[in-house]
Amino acid sequence: MQAATVARKILIALALVVFWLGAAVSARAADTTPSSPPPAAGIKAAQLKIDSGDFRGAIPILTAYTKDHPNDADGLNLMGYSLRKTGQLDLALQYYNRALALNPKHPGVNEYLGELYAETGQIDKAKERLAVLQGSCGNCSQAMDLAAAIKDAESKHKS
Repeated sequence: MQAATVARKILIALALVVFWLGAAVSARAADTTPSSPPPAAGIKAAQLKIDSGDFRGAIPILTAYTKDHPNDADGLNLMGYSLRKTGQLDLALQYYNRALALNPKHPGVNEYLGELYAETGQIDKAKERLAVLQGSCGNCSQAMDLAAAIKDAESKHKS
């Protein structure tokens, strides 16, 4: 009987260890938050529309998204971009400015706002956005794209 009692105690001890380890792993998994949250579904859907050139199709998605997330500079920036690409420059400017108020060094906002200024012949304002970009990200892709847009705008306005 002694061997049976020892075996039973070992099995109980193993069961407790397995239970404790399972509980610890579950608790750790429940407390874990991702290092960077996945993009919101609205942003993803809008980005797909934008990437395919369907700026008008992105606007209703971004309207709903920015209503639910009024302090998301990325959503406001994409809304401004979509509005600009559909010719709604005054409204685009409002969204860019809201995004810029939230994040003055946002690379996308500074690039796209600078492009709006370049497209409308406001070269000095476009260059201000370029200076912000160069100060915050150096020769990042947004700065290089805006510099090219400014150069194009300057050549068009000289003609």
